[in-house]
Amino acid sequence: MNNLTVKIKGLLRPKDQLEKKQVALFLTQDTIDKLDENVKNLSNYSNIRISRNMLIEMAIDDLIDSIKEALDDYQSESSDNDNNYDLIICPSLYSGVNFIKNHNYWEFVKIDINKIKYLKYMALYVGAPESAIMYWGKIAKFEEFVIENQKKYRIFIDGDLKEINPPIKLNKLNALYARNIRYTTLEKLLNAKEYSDLIS
Repeated sequence: MNNLTVKIKGLLRPKDQLEKKQVALFLTQDTIDKLDENVKNLSNYSNIRISRNMLIEMAIDDLIDSIKEALDDYQSESSDNDNNYDLIICPSLYSGVNFIKNHNYWEFVKIDINKIKYLKYMALYVGAPESAIMYWGKIAKFEEFVIENQKKYRIFIDGDLKEINPPIKLNKLNALYARNIRYTTLEKLLNAKEYSDLIS
């Protein structure tokens, strides 16, 4: 490939950009001014061209994800109202697996105090590259503590964590759903083939 070909290819837009559709968006002058100011400030520290549309697209993408997450939370909380759960699923990075194995507890968990009396078990969802629920254990106790004026809990495990084999994969379920704690039953967990089986 000669230099001219490389330069020409650099002028071509990615296919996903070519497929975008134009929509009308009405903003106040104050909002436009603030947006332009942010574009200018970001451009001073970036080697790519920053535009209004780029920032608006990023904001809309986050909005769509946030709406999805809020609806998932609402549906999860609604299904919890009948107290039909005895297990809490906690999200973790891959590095968190070694932490809980070494310390026998999981911490910084935000739980509704009214739910604690129903919880007997905990499961650990491990994020990428696993993206699956990989372990569960029996809860020994909850320990309350306060950090940055927020009440959190440590969940102590009774004995060793039990490995789930095969792991309960996220599969087609939106990854945002697994970022928050979820409630289900041990029976569902032990019979689930994928994450969505726990919320059906």
